Amino acid sequence: MRLTSIFIFSLFFANAIIAQRNTQLHQDIEKLLVEQQLTGAVWTVVDSNGITIDCAGFRNTGSKAKFKATDRVHVGSLAKTILAVGVLHLATEGRINLDEAIGKYLPNTQFINKWEVANPVTIRHLLDHTSGLSDAKLWQIFSTSSTPNTPLAAFYKDDPKILTIQAKPGAVYSYSNMGYTILGMLIQSVTKQRYENYLDDSILKPLKMYNSTFQFVTQVGDNKDTNLVMGHFDNGQTIAALPMYLRPAGQLTTTAYDMGLFLQFLMSDGKINGIEFIDEKYLLKIGKQDSTEAYQHGVPYGYALGAYTRDRYGVIGISVIGNILGFAARMYWFPNHRKAFFISHNMDSETADYDIFNATLVKHLNIKADTPNLAKVKTVNVLNEWNGFYIPVITHVVPFRIVDHVFSFTKVCVSDYGAALKPLQKKSQQLNYVGNNLFSLDGRMNISHSFYKSENGKLLITDGISTIGKVSGLQILLIAVSFALGLLGMTYLLFSSVFQLFKFKRSFLQLPILSMSCAFLIILAAIPFLFKQPFISLGDQTIGNTLLYIGTFLMPLLNLVSLIKYIKFDKTKWLFKFDYLSLFFVLQLFVLLLLNGVMPLALWK
Repeated sequence: MRLTSIFIFSLFFANAIIAQRNTQLHQDIEKLLVEQQLTGAVWTVVDSNGITIDCAGFRNTGSKAKFKATDRVHVGSLAKTILAVGVLHLATEGRINLDEAIGKYLPNTQFINKWEVANPVTIRHLLDHTSGLSDAKLWQIFSTSSTPNTPLAAFYKDDPKILTIQAKPGAVYSYSNMGYTILGMLIQSVTKQRYENYLDDSILKPLKMYNSTFQFVTQVGDNKDTNLVMGHFDNGQTIAALPMYLRPAGQLTTTAYDMGLFLQFLMSDGKINGIEFIDEKYLLKIGKQDSTEAYQHGVPYGYALGAYTRDRYGVIGISVIGNILGFAARMYWFPNHRKAFFISHNMDSETADYDIFNATLVKHLNIKADTPNLAKVKTVNVLNEWNGFYIPVITHVVPFRIVDHVFSFTKVCVSDYGAALKPLQKKSQQLNYVGNNLFSLDGRMNISHSFYKSENGKLLITDGISTIGKVSGLQILLIAVSFALGLLGMTYLLFSSVFQLFKFKRSFLQLPILSMSCAFLIILAAIPFLFKQPFISLGDQTIGNTLLYIGTFLMPLLNLVSLIKYIKFDKTKWLFKFDYLSLFFVLQLFVLLLLNGVMPLALWK
């Protein structure tokens, strides 16, 4: 009787501690939501106590309705991980081979791959984001023209050049929503059914994720689900879900509890009721990249089979990040500790620090921090050749590679005991040198970066997730100067056109600047329509986008017409001399953009 009493008291005491810790977590997240100006969140904690779900904040800022822990949410790219499990299930059944060319299963999907003979794109490359494909085009993400039933192949049918491979398949990680859309096509080809139906019936149901679906679900109109919380933008504006061209890459509706079930499975032996569902070797391989150039040159972490290993907060875990209109989600699991968490925010903010929520949940899981054992060593003189400027090896949004030189470059400065990475638009990073061209970022437990040379001798820097290549600083300077002079010239010509219109009145129609002024009028006419159209219509052929296309198509031609007229025109007046010079400035920028496929701006292509 006494032992029973002690056991009951101990159990009560333990439950009280757990309840207190859960209450503290709720308070911490509630406080962070206010600090980061976020609408709401729902989360899952998986540990030895099972699955614990909770929530805080609002499900809709308009109605001020409170979040419920059972509410459904969208999770963006976390859908990729479950889709990857669907592909691994097919591999477990022997219906596909991960290392076979995707062309064997999708013969009508033709890549433009100069490495095709020796390095065709395989299923594993698509799963690992190492196919060499770019991420997406604007119209594939920001468009209202897609429907829940739009054929998956529509994302490239009108422009086969979209399937151009930019780097040798398997060599370099580069995130690609298009790649996972092709995996959706693979599932349909193998199973002879819609990928949504296959994943719902053959993956979600066996995992008992009964409140999850890959079918299109939204908050209003057709396909409405009253249990789905509303998504929000930074300013609190609500946004309802829309169908996507790349839906296999991010279309999933789920709940916190269902994601807890999925996390439990990812940390299992791959069996359901004693029957093999996913070969355990595949589960153990998720997040463990060992084939890329980054791995071969010493970076131990990368992306594999739907997730990536992440070195943060003093611990090593496997993680996935997901963003979709109005939502931002995170998922982490620590197989060695059998602990995990999931969190979804119903606001996709450009300013909030979502990482702080991850750190709070990791702290709640009480995972013992790893101890870094990397000692700083002095850099050798040979590393000085890595000083300079770098741009991404693979352009994420084609055809804006030329823009990478101006807005996405990183300056690298090697020092005595490390190196500084100074991206133009992000915070600088300080790397500590640990020998053999390897570096560790401040606060990391292991090697984070490698400086290496490609097969053709190009200088590269990688962290396993992004790879940048050295380019000439002079090249960056010249392109930047070209942009600056072109924009300066356009600004001057715009004001000069207005000035000359009022100064010369009817005589303005005989002035050389008239042609260029017509182009400006078309661009200016587009602006009100562009501001008025919804953000999600950025990739649609709207009135504003059409006028922008016409204006950017005609502007180089009309610029040239004005320039030719000025050759025969009296340029003794300083005003006309500056017009003449500015037209040259603008023309050289147009030539640069035309040669790089940026102009004319057809945002729907």
